[in-house]
Order: sequence, then structure tokens, then C-alpha cells
Amino acid sequence: MKNIVVLFVVGMCTLFIFFSASNSHTNSTGAPSGFSGSVSDGQNNCSSCHISTAQNLPSNTQVIISSELENGDQYTLGASYYISITASSSSINKFGFQACMENTAGEKVGQLVLSETVRTQLVGNGDYITHTALGAEASGISTWLFVWNAPLIPKGDLTLHTSVLFSNNNNLVSGDEVIYTTLSLNAPEYGCTNSQAFNFDAANTIEDGTCFFSQSSAVLSLSYTSLDVTGFTGEELILPINVHNNSDEDLVVNVERHLILPGTPYNWFCWDLCYASSVSQSINGIDISSEHYTDDFSAHMLAPTPGNYAIEYCFYTEGALEDSICATVNYNVAGEVYGCLNPNAFNYNSLANVEDSSCITFPQPIWSFSEPTSNNHIVAVNSNTPVLLNNEPIAIGDWIGVFYEADEGYVCAGYTEWLGENTTISVNGFDAEIGQGFPDGEAFIWQVWDASAGVSWPMSVTYSLLQDDQGSFQNNGFSSVTSLANIQPINSQLFDLPSGWSFISSYIATSEMSVDQFFSPIYEDLVIVKNNSGASYIAAYNYNSIGLLIPGQGYQIKVNNTATFSTEGDYLKPELFPIALLGGWNLVGYLPKVSLDAELIFQELIDQDLIVIVKDYHGNTLIPEFGFNGIGLMNPGEAYRLKTSDSCLLQY
Repeated sequence: MKNIVVLFVVGMCTLFIFFSASNSHTNSTGAPSGFSGSVSDGQNNCSSCHISTAQNLPSNTQVIISSELENGDQYTLGASYYISITASSSSINKFGFQACMENTAGEKVGQLVLSETVRTQLVGNGDYITHTALGAEASGISTWLFVWNAPLIPKGDLTLHTSVLFSNNNNLVSGDEVIYTTLSLNAPEYGCTNSQAFNFDAANTIEDGTCFFSQSSAVLSLSYTSLDVTGFTGEELILPINVHNNSDEDLVVNVERHLILPGTPYNWFCWDLCYASSVSQSINGIDISSEHYTDDFSAHMLAPTPGNYAIEYCFYTEGALEDSICATVNYNVAGEVYGCLNPNAFNYNSLANVEDSSCITFPQPIWSFSEPTSNNHIVAVNSNTPVLLNNEPIAIGDWIGVFYEADEGYVCAGYTEWLGENTTISVNGFDAEIGQGFPDGEAFIWQVWDASAGVSWPMSVTYSLLQDDQGSFQNNGFSSVTSLANIQPINSQLFDLPSGWSFISSYIATSEMSVDQFFSPIYEDLVIVKNNSGASYIAAYNYNSIGLLIPGQGYQIKVNNTATFSTEGDYLKPELFPIALLGGWNLVGYLPKVSLDAELIFQELIDQDLIVIVKDYHGNTLIPEFGFNGIGLMNPGEAYRLKTSDSCLLQY
């Protein structure tokens, strides 16, 4: 969820901010601390330094605070949040800002963290964030990004105090405008957060261990705060259970213990007396008055080794064991278990909690890297951004890289090793001296290195619309991604052939492109295959004058019955296989993997008056001379007969 706070200019100077510029009344070190408009700042303004003039800015001037939290949301203790501040005004090319997070008592709360150092800096011992000299430069719009780490304990309701300066760049203190706005966050609520508990409250956001659960029968009921108890080896684990008498008469209640699995460590239970591991049933019962309860029961374990152990305890009245009410206690015993802790290693031990340096890992990806340059574009990846390989989240230690295409292949211009945390990738821009880096406007190419499998995956990426910069490099640009998912490789194609004559083509190159091998799955139904020049393959006689199938060429085929088959191999990228057309009749294949309009496919050749007619195997036609398109969509797996007025080149 994105929070957007929009505040249009009200023509009032509410805060004092200096920022750098060569021809405006500014300070190259950014805004000095103590001028955010917060409580502890005394809500300072400095109209003597930045004198506002009402209606000085266009009506479209605005400040937007973007975050994963909305106004009034409760913050999560210890969580990290990306926050971006965007200022826009069509007539401004100098901006500045300052922000801090405070509670109602005026205390600075949490930690401000720079996500990049080109446009932002910390001042006032890290209590404030402001622009840098480069961070003040913009044309009509400026965005500053940073991270706020929430406190580990509640600090009350919080406010992000933010002020933004719009400079008129007149080298004077007059005519500037300041917008002050806030993002308000509420403190988390302590209490029972488990909806199954009878004291659950939906307003609570932090579990405080006060949940109470119960289970009932006609005569007895049990209540407890939890049936899970956690501790360490050599430590006594204790879990109490209250036993209630629901009847209208006094009862004598006994208890029986059942081990769920063999090998359960030493344990005992107390019910009037304490019973050792060798005793499974209480000798003495406990009297419980009508509509009263007892808290005399407790379950105990002392485990020498780590593990998870379960024991069932059943409570019953005298002579009524079959009507007992039971509860299973889960003992979770922690301790030192040595092994490999790297989830991307061959020998990762999910039970281990102490690294023993035994990990066997894959090597790093074999990527080509560009050298660092002075130009960059920042891309933010949030900790909760879905980064998926085959619909599963990537693991700690996988790599996320941004690439551009060079003569030598794909070159990584920026990457990060995934740690499951908020992160940014600094993408290197083009440097003419070394001939490396992203040129302005070139689209990002993404890959993820799956360290556990040793495979690099091409990725499909979506970007946040809150940022002007999206998926192309801009010097000093900023983008944030909202999802990454691997692109499944195209390595197969399915064919559905009608009975009789039709046209066929393939966008897959198999390991064996001989026409008899390619069509071997439908040998029993196949009659003949012909190419454009009249050469044929006659299945019944094993006669093959075609030889190998040629990428981009179409073929005429006849089968006795409807036939379905598939092929596997490498995808023939259409842009790599231009098709040479003869003057006159041709039979061309269709290489795109999706259906496209026939007129769009041939438009460039139509504009040159090179296409006379195009026909599919149904007899539908495209006749440019009359503006007629009876074919509509051209489809993968099909081929098309066309006549040209001269030799030419078809480029999908």
C-alpha cells in the first residue's frame, strides 16, 4: 500500500531551508539541522531568509510523501520503511528539503538511513535528512529517497515533519516558497492478537502473551495461555493448564499422560503430586467444586538435546476415562546444532543454528561487469517486493543485476546480493573515456542469479508509478520496482493440424531439423510436406527432397486426420532471422510467439508497394491495393503464401 500526501501551495512560508545553487540565495551544504518544522524545532520558520510571495508558484505545485504506510497506520517495531519525498512545480529548477521523525514529546525516534548519497545527506548527528548540492538540481520535479528504521520499542505516535523549498532562482531571498507537510503514524497496540483466543481484540497489533485459550466438554474444560513452551537444553520447561468443572456437582479429576513419539526426553507432570517419566497416570485425583477450577496442573520437561517434542495430557473424572478432555503440549527445545547455515549451499542444514564452516556453495555468477562511473541511476527494491523464481521467493544470497547489451554481450552495470532487506542498486551510466555504462534512455535488462541452482534467470519487472523514472536509465534518475518474476524460456511449440491441406511453420529450432525427424511424431497420419520451390517429403515412401527445415520458411502439409504434436529446442528470435522474399510467390513462416495483425506485420513492405497479396490456408486474403484485410490476426504455427512485386526483406 502506498501513502500519498498531497499539499498544494498555500502561499505561506512556514519553514527555513537553505540549499545549493550557483545563482540563488542558497547554502551548498544543504539545510542546516533544526528547521524541519517539528515540535523540537519550535516549528521554526525563517521568513527573513526566504521571503514568500503569495501565489508565487503555479497551481500544479505539490509535495508528495510516498511510503508503505498510510497516514494513521501503526508502525511495526524494528521494521524498515522506504520513504520518498517528491516536489514538483513546472517553473522551478532548484529545490531543497529537510525532514525528521518525532513523537509528540519532541523526541527524535527511530533511525534515518541514506539509501543513496548523491542527492541526500544526514545532518544534526543523523536526526535530520536533507538535500545535497546535486540533490537540489532538478527541472520541474525532484525526488529524495531514504529509509526509516522504526524503533525496537514503542515511542508513542509519530510524525514525519517535512518542509520543501521552491526557489525562484533570482539570487535574492525574496520570492521563494516553502511547503510544510507531514506523515502521521500511530504507535502499535499491545494485547492478545490471536483471533482464536477468547480475549482477542482486533485493535491489538503486538502480541503481549496475554492470550487465553480454552477447550470444553460437557463436564470439564481446559484453559491456558499457550500449549507451546520454548526453552533451551538443560533448562526446565514448564507449562500450566487450568482445569474447570462445568457441572453442578463436585468432581474428582485425574490425569493421564501419552507420549506422541518415542525418544521423548525426561519429563514429568504435577497433579497434587509430581509424577516421574515412568508413571503415566495420576494416583490421586484432585477435588474440584462445582463451577470452580484448579490451577494445580503443570507439565515439565528437561531435555539434554535440541528438538521438538509433543506430549498429550488427558483429564477425566473417576470411572470416565473414555470421556476425557485432552491437550497436546509442544516442547520446543533449542540448543547448539552445528552445521551449514547458508540456505544457498549444497549442504544447508535447516536444523543447524551454529555455523561450522562446512558450507559448499556455488561459484559467483559468470557476469561481465562495467567499471564504476560518475553517473548513476538509483533503483530501490523493498524488502517486501515480490522477487520470484518459478513463483517462489528468491533466497538470501541470490543476486539481482541490471544489464545493458554491448558488442561482447550483456554487461552488468549494477547489482545487489539479496539479504531480504530494503536495498538500492546503483546503476552505472555511460562514461565516454572508458566506453562503458548505460547510455541515457536505454532500457534496463534484469537478471537474477539463483545461487542454489547456479542459474541466471532473465526477469520481467514492473515499476512504481509514483516515480517519473521507470525502466530506462536517466543520469541522476530514481526508480523503484514493485515486482520481479523470471521469464520462462520458450523452448517448445505445440501444433494442431486440421485434416487435409494446411500451412505450417515453427519458431523452434530442434536439435535435428531434418524434415523427416521434425514430423516423425505424426508419421502415421502424414501424407506429404512441400516447400515453396516444390521440393517434397513423402512419408509413405520415406522420400525427402526438402532436406532441412529453414527458419522463417513456411511449408504446405497434408495429413489424413487431425494431428497434434509438439517440438522442443531453442527459440528463434524473430529479430535475428530476417526473411528474404523473392519477387513473386513466397511461402513464409510466422516467427512471433503471439498473434499479431497481418497489416501491422507487412506495413513497412506495404508502404513500399511491395506486397501484392497475402493468403492463409483457409483462403483468406490481405490485398493492400484495395485496403482489404480478410486475414486479421496471423498466428504462431501457421504459414502464409504471399506475392511481392519485387525481391525484399521481411523483418518481424
